[in-house]
Amino acid sequence: MTNTIKKSSVTRQLILDAAAKKLSQHGYHGTYLKDIAESINMQAGSLYYHFNSKEALVQEVLNKSVHLIRDIVEYEVEQLAKAPSFPDLLRAAIRGHLIAILRHSDYTLASIRNYGQVPETVHNAAQPDRDAYENFWRDLFEQAEKDGVIRTGVDKHLLRLAIFGSMNWASIWYVDSGASVEAIAQSQADLFLNGCYVDGEHGAV
Repeated sequence: MTNTIKKSSVTRQLILDAAAKKLSQHGYHGTYLKDIAESINMQAGSLYYHFNSKEALVQEVLNKSVHLIRDIVEYEVEQLAKAPSFPDLLRAAIRGHLIAILRHSDYTLASIRNYGQVPETVHNAAQPDRDAYENFWRDLFEQAEKDGVIRTGVDKHLLRLAIFGSMNWASIWYVDSGASVEAIAQSQADLFLNGCYVDGEHGAV
């Protein structure tokens, strides 16, 4: 019985991995269960033993993507010393998000590419996990503003979207960049923390 359960779990993971790859390459409307099954030498009908519909499979891929990102970000933050500064927290969070995006690219690209394509039922089912992760970033910026380490009045919603957009877009151009994940994370954090304009009297603003 134990071996049967283990085999089923392994097969389920193979299906998820194959689905993530197809979704990242072809999008929701260009991904078919028969293609997913063929890529792992299965009959299309066998997929229904593990997932009762394409929508259920896609929903789990989207949820797994968010869980991967959240878990890696949490790990990076947990490695910091006690009572870390806002810059250290931001650098760790950006590093974790980029590690997830660039080292688990099938899942994360599948999520980025397909979230706006999926049926409303799948979209709504995936939203709570996304909200929970985004709340980490909201809390980070809220606390930073309370502590006086970011300017009062900064549009924190826009700031979060800008950071997410910058990080997520790396999944498109990273392959040919030649830079390490750590170097990209450092550069992005520096850009958001320090800006790019140098005032002759006051330095970067």
